[in-house]
Amino acid sequence: MKLLEVGVYHHDCWGSFSTKDFPTVSMTELGAVKIVRESKKGILVDSFWRITADTEKELSEYLSYVKKLPSSKKFRVYSINRDTAYVFIQFLSSSSSYASVLKTNAVPCGPIVQENELEIHTVATENPKETARLLGSLEALGEVKVFKIADFKEESLFSGLTHKQQQAILQAFQNDYYTWPRKITLDDLSKRLGVKRRTFQERLRNAEAKLIPFCIEKFVKERKF
Repeated sequence: MKLLEVGVYHHDCWGSFSTKDFPTVSMTELGAVKIVRESKKGILVDSFWRITADTEKELSEYLSYVKKLPSSKKFRVYSINRDTAYVFIQFLSSSSSYASVLKTNAVPCGPIVQENELEIHTVATENPKETARLLGSLEALGEVKVFKIADFKEESLFSGLTHKQQQAILQAFQNDYYTWPRKITLDDLSKRLGVKRRTFQERLRNAEAKLIPFCIEKFVKERKF
């Protein structure tokens, strides 16, 4: 089985041309993409995104821009924190790169990312013919750029964490434990999860010990230091 990371400049999609107009913006699809319906008018899609920009001003301008696009049928901002927003978007497109991926029997195994004019998909394929079919399907939508083809290996940030370690670090993050000054203590966090403070602290520290080296190694690799 192969792991592919492939980007497509989708000629008919708001994501590609909007990130061309706003090159500092990056969008990561967080939930499951839902194809609401397909009709002669196009493909109606529900999606939930984490959107970031270099500055608060750029983020605000981008959100206003996308909201006014004719393809945006529903648009709801759930939260904004400085240069990051969490947004639900229902859009209508004449074609869908996600639908094209599914029709080739490739398996999505990472979030869709939209940045630098590209829709970037991470998928798994079983054989060379399936890989070729996937690339051909995406090439029908626009220019394709292959970032990686390698043997499948799970590289998720959370893949090495136990479920309890995942819950511990997510609770810490969601409750502003990592802000400065901290807005919550380990005692309060452990009470919310219904576990002893020492147990919670151990889970959190073990999660941090796995995540921090992973993040640094990934950063160094991407920057080629």
